[in-house]
Amino acid sequence: MFLQLSTFGKITKLGFQPNVVTFSTLIHGLCLEDRISEALALFGYMVETGCQPDVVTFNTLMNGLCREGRVLEAVALFDQMVEIGLTPDVITFTTLINGLCLEGRVLEKAALVNKMVGKGLHIDVVTYGTIVNGMCKMGDTKSALNLLSKMEETHIKPDVVIYSAIIDRLCKDGHHSDAQNLFSEMLEKGIAPDVFTYTCMIDGFCSFGRWSDAQRLLRDMIEREINPDVLTFNALISASVKEGKLFEAEKLCDEMLHRCIFPDTVTYNSMIYGFCKHNRLDDAKHMFDMMASKGCSPDVVTFNTIIAVYCRAKRVDEGMQLLREISRRGLVANTTTYNTLIHGFCEVDNLNAAQDLFQEMISHGVCPDTITCNILLYGFCENEKLEEALELFEVIQMSKIDLDTVAYNIIIHGMCKGSKVDEAWDLFCSLPIDGVEPDVQTYNVMISGFCGKSAISDANVLFHKMKDNGHEPDNSTYNTLIRGCLKAGEIDKSIELISEMRSNGFSGDAFTIKMVADLITDGRLDKSFSDMLS
Repeated sequence: MFLQLSTFGKITKLGFQPNVVTFSTLIHGLCLEDRISEALALFGYMVETGCQPDVVTFNTLMNGLCREGRVLEAVALFDQMVEIGLTPDVITFTTLINGLCLEGRVLEKAALVNKMVGKGLHIDVVTYGTIVNGMCKMGDTKSALNLLSKMEETHIKPDVVIYSAIIDRLCKDGHHSDAQNLFSEMLEKGIAPDVFTYTCMIDGFCSFGRWSDAQRLLRDMIEREINPDVLTFNALISASVKEGKLFEAEKLCDEMLHRCIFPDTVTYNSMIYGFCKHNRLDDAKHMFDMMASKGCSPDVVTFNTIIAVYCRAKRVDEGMQLLREISRRGLVANTTTYNTLIHGFCEVDNLNAAQDLFQEMISHGVCPDTITCNILLYGFCENEKLEEALELFEVIQMSKIDLDTVAYNIIIHGMCKGSKVDEAWDLFCSLPIDGVEPDVQTYNVMISGFCGKSAISDANVLFHKMKDNGHEPDNSTYNTLIRGCLKAGEIDKSIELISEMRSNGFSGDAFTIKMVADLITDGRLDKSFSDMLS
C-alpha cells in the first residue's frame, strides 16, 4: 500500500489527474488495512480535485467505517451520497444493514429496509437473512416475524437460515409453542429443517426441562436422515446430567462415538459435572485424564468442577494441585476457582492458607468479588477471629467491591457473638447510609444479639420496627424472641409471641422446646406451657 501511495504522489506531481477508479482502488486498500482516517482524507482530496466519487467509492468507505463500528458516520456518508444524486445499490444497503445489526440498531434497520423498498430496489433473501439474524440476536423476535411476513408479501421465499434464526431466538426466550408452530410452518411450506434447526429446538426444550420433547425431536431428526452433530448431543447430555439422568448421559456419549462424533470440551465438562454430582470422583478424574489423551484440552470450567468436588470432600490440597496444573497448562484461574479453594480452606479451618490464597488471587490480577469477601468474613467470624474480620471488612469498604446484605449480616452476627452488641447496633443503623437494605436475617441477627445481652425491650422494639418496615418475621425470629423473653422471665410476652407465631403458621424449634422442657423440670413453668408449642 505504501508503494501505491508513493506512486500516486509522483503521478499527481507530474500533473496527471487520477480518475475515480484510481481513487476508489486506493481507498479500498486503505480500508483493508484499517487506515480509515487516511481513507477519509483521500476521499476529501478526491472531492477537492473535482473527481466525482461513484457508488463503489461510497460503498467502500461505508464498509470500512462499519467494520470499525463507526456506523453513524457511515449513515452520514450515505446521506451525502444521496445528496449528490447517486443512487444507492443493494451493496450500499446491505453494508449499512450489516453495520446496524452489529450495533443493535433495530429501528434504523427497519427504516433502511423501507427506504430500499421505496426506491424499488430488490432485496434478496441473503439481505433479509442478515436483518432477521440481527433482530434475533437483539431479542427482537416480533420485528423478525414481521419481516418474515413482509418477505412473503413481496413473494420472496424465506430459507432455512431465516426460519432457524427465529426458531433459535424463540427457544432461547422460552416460547416453545411459537417455535414449534414456526417449525411446523416450515415443513408445510416444503422448507426442510437442517441440523441447526433441530439443534436449536432440542437445546430449547432441554434448557426448560422438556426432556421427552427433546428426545422426540432427536428421533424425528434421525428418521429424516439428518445427522445430529456434537452440539445436538451436547444439549441432550447437558440436560440429562442436570436432571440427574447420568445413565442416559453415558448412553448418549456412547451413541456419539458410535456415530463417529467426537466429544468436545463441553461434552467432557457435562460428563465430569455429572460424575461429580453423583460423587463418582474417580470416574470424573478418569474422564478428565481421558480428555488429554483424546486431544481435547480441559478449560477452566473443567478444572473448577473437579476442584469444587475435592473441596466438598475436604481434599483441598488436591484441589490446590489442580490450581497449579491450571497455570502449567497456560490457562488462567478465575474468580470462581479461587473462591472455591478459599471456601475449602475455611471449611477445614485453615484460615492462614485461605488468606494466602486471597493475596495470591489479587497479585495474579484476579478480581475478588462479593462472594470472595463473604467467604473470608464468614470464615473469620466462625473461627472467632472477629478483629481480622473487621479489618478485612474495613478494607473492602474502601475498595470498589460492593458489599451486599449478606456481608453485613455476617459482620453483625460476628459482633454479637463477640459481645460487641452496641457496635453491631451502630453498624445496623448505618445500613441505609451505606445504601444497603436489611433483610429478615439482618433483623434476626440483631434481635438475637439484644436477647443475648438481655436487652429484651430493645429486641421487642426492633421486632415491631421490622414489621413496620415490611419485613415479615419468620420461624427463627419468633423462636429467638420467645427464648429471650423466657430467659428474662417475661412469661406473658412469650405466651403472646407463641400465639402470634402459631397463627402465622410457625412452630417452636428444637431449642425452644428444650428450653421450655428444662424450665418445666425446674418448676419455673407450668406443664401446660409445653402444649402451647405443640
